[in-house]
Amino acid sequence: MIAAGPGEWRAALLEAGVPVELFVERGDRAEIGSIHLGRVVRVVSGLDAAIVDIAEERPGFLPQSAIVPRGKRLHEGERVLVQIRREAQDGKAARLTMAVSLRGRHVDMILGRPGLEGSELLPQHERDELLAALGTFIRPRIPVRGGSGENVTGLRIREAEPLTKLVAEMARLVERRQEILDHTARLDPPARIDPVGSFAAALAAAVPGAPGRIIVDEPGAVPEIRAAFAAAIVQHLPDTEWPADLDGSFAEALSDMVALPGGGSAHFEATRAGALIDVDSGTPETGSAERIGLATNLAAAAAIARQLRLRNLGGGIVIDFVGLDARLSREKVRARLATMLLTDPAGPQILGWTRLGHLEVVRPRRRRPLAEALLEQRPGGARIKTAITVAHEALRTLRREARALPGRQWRLTVAPDVAAALTGSAASAVQQAEQRFARHIAVSIDRGRQRERFQIAPL
Repeated sequence: MIAAGPGEWRAALLEAGVPVELFVERGDRAEIGSIHLGRVVRVVSGLDAAIVDIAEERPGFLPQSAIVPRGKRLHEGERVLVQIRREAQDGKAARLTMAVSLRGRHVDMILGRPGLEGSELLPQHERDELLAALGTFIRPRIPVRGGSGENVTGLRIREAEPLTKLVAEMARLVERRQEILDHTARLDPPARIDPVGSFAAALAAAVPGAPGRIIVDEPGAVPEIRAAFAAAIVQHLPDTEWPADLDGSFAEALSDMVALPGGGSAHFEATRAGALIDVDSGTPETGSAERIGLATNLAAAAAIARQLRLRNLGGGIVIDFVGLDARLSREKVRARLATMLLTDPAGPQILGWTRLGHLEVVRPRRRRPLAEALLEQRPGGARIKTAITVAHEALRTLRREARALPGRQWRLTVAPDVAAALTGSAASAVQQAEQRFARHIAVSIDRGRQRERFQIAPL
């Protein structure tokens, strides 16, 4: 489900009708999977890495292990074709790789790294034919100034399919590869190469797998979404007819607490290094402590597995379950969590119980956590929505009001920092909203108003 608002798209991935992942795109960052022509600004021998300018707020981090061909040493000023492997988050630079991967439905093409990954999915004769076809398809490349080995190309098989289908998809990836190299040869760094920056392209890179169906609340966004999700059925559907509550899903994922069946609760606290989760059984009136604790923990294991994905939590995760004396009970909790994590495409791993009785989990961190995109830490207090988040929330609410009362002009009364966002980074979103409504939006400042409270009134 995609809510394509002016200046901000919010989306939810549903499995069996239930939201399992949430996304927010504002066109303000280089997303995972995007390809850039960068320039090396510094080589840091102490970190065994290069710092690369990719026209973002912070230069990207390119470790020596991600440089191709293997063993190549970069120098300052060199042009490099790189791909975002992990987005910038928590004040850390984006992590880059020169092994650029072009993703297909069943096959990935990897520039700069030869070979055939996932070859065990095919019999030997099909592997040989696939590699032979690759060598036939790839034309002599146009030299890239400061070349990075893009003439060496390998494949990754993600799904076993008939050889003819794999070869046809590989041919399309070869064409895309050549288009990227041709485009790169004509540009000076830093420059974004692929995909063309758009909200739909950013979502296509972030969403795992290939959605079979996409619904969007804005008909004007359908062509862009169809271009980014070629294999999906895309249709316009008002959000009042959606199968799940998008606003409710975001509110749940941003809450510090999730209620559990039976009266318990799970509390989430994100840190720079990872996340801490505390499970509370509440105050039941009957039953033994061990039985109540086990029931609460089993319910929490299912909820936590879903929340890790919904909130996009990553890094080290420490879970403080309700204390259990019996080893068998603890193993039941561990097994339940392991089972619930199997559907997570990030592939989290359970490390085991600590000596303090906590369960440790590691989940790869590729995209920024949802809370980092929408919240900020109040000095000495809880996290609150950022000014830009409230600005877009006000525009979404205004959009609903304008649909109910078309033809009216509107006034937004907001806190000073929200007004600054509406006239600053969200100014283009306000202009888009005015064009959509064909009406002017007046912004008034109330200096005594709390940030998250705004008022909408027709003029």
